[in-house]
Amino acid sequence: MNKVAIYLISDGMGGAEQVVWQTINIFRNCESIFLIVNNEIASYYNPLLPEDRILNIGDIFLHSKKKYRVIRFLLNNRIYSLIPFIIRFKSSKIADYLRRYSIETVHTHLDYALYSSLHIKKIKRNIKLYHTVHSAFGLINDKLLKPFLPISKFDFNNVDKLIFVSKYNYNLYKSKNITINSFKIIYNGIDRVNNEVFNRPLKTNKFFEILYVGGSKYVKGYDILIETIDKLSKSNFANNFHVVVLGHISKNCELVTLIKQRGLERYFNLIGFVNPPLHLNYFESADILFMPSRSEAFPIAIIEAISLNLPVITHNVGGIPEIIADKMNGFLGNNIFQEYCDFIIYLIENYNSFLPKVKDYNKKIKRDFMAINMCKSLLEIYN
Repeated sequence: MNKVAIYLISDGMGGAEQVVWQTINIFRNCESIFLIVNNEIASYYNPLLPEDRILNIGDIFLHSKKKYRVIRFLLNNRIYSLIPFIIRFKSSKIADYLRRYSIETVHTHLDYALYSSLHIKKIKRNIKLYHTVHSAFGLINDKLLKPFLPISKFDFNNVDKLIFVSKYNYNLYKSKNITINSFKIIYNGIDRVNNEVFNRPLKTNKFFEILYVGGSKYVKGYDILIETIDKLSKSNFANNFHVVVLGHISKNCELVTLIKQRGLERYFNLIGFVNPPLHLNYFESADILFMPSRSEAFPIAIIEAISLNLPVITHNVGGIPEIIADKMNGFLGNNIFQEYCDFIIYLIENYNSFLPKVKDYNKKIKRDFMAINMCKSLLEIYN
């Protein structure tokens, strides 16, 4: 097998980072697989590979402690960013690493790693460059979802193969006339779906735990969550539910402010970020996953819900309809508060009769989201 360096730059663990973790974990005994990663997330991956097969390129996003936040903002904000210069400064170090271990292929995840590799390819022209497209940022109209690096920064003529995590992402790139030299669609996968079927117990009471994953990220639709819960709190089911929130929650963020302004504190349990796989305990205890995301390519959270036969209420956007079938294993909405409220009330009233339908449908599709199948497809490309 050709030697491949999987390359990721990120400031925290999200869906794409989990996909990389699953991939490295399965390939951990394959001596041809290497990892290039920045210091901020290196600790998640260090136990998976021997030290010589991981290149830690150091800090990229600067220190996150409170006393450094002003400096961090000044160096990286919506107007300008020094991160691309920091990344380019690391190029010679990465190129030397590729030469030392005779690595022929670099497989990037997320924009900063792609930006870096395109620059490295100017130094080491013979490398093959593959890139997994995890999001639609930069190609959708919502200006608040504008990425730090505009898509115009990337010369896709020098990307040998694009890997799309959903048909939606491929069709979007094609519709925007972005150069695609070669491509493959590989659905994200997790280990959890390899397990025996999770038997979600029938409800013996009418109190429901709604799980929301996304913290205080605008793209995940926390404001839509608040509006929906506000409407639900004024219904006949006001005493029948509470909401558990997973994901990074910044101090004094709008999510917290809106909850206080609406007087909804009693309905929310703000857990924050939980290291995988411990976060799955919340998926097991929940009764509904609610994801009113503004944009999703192929969300890991929904795949995890599928693996645990957890009914999903979500926005009919991006690659989500490739996982969720309306009224089969969940409900697809249009980010209308009353519609989401009605979906939740329907499940409260019909939960036990809906669960067998969820289980039967998920049983048919789970194989598509197995990590082992994802990695088999990657092997075909690497070879």
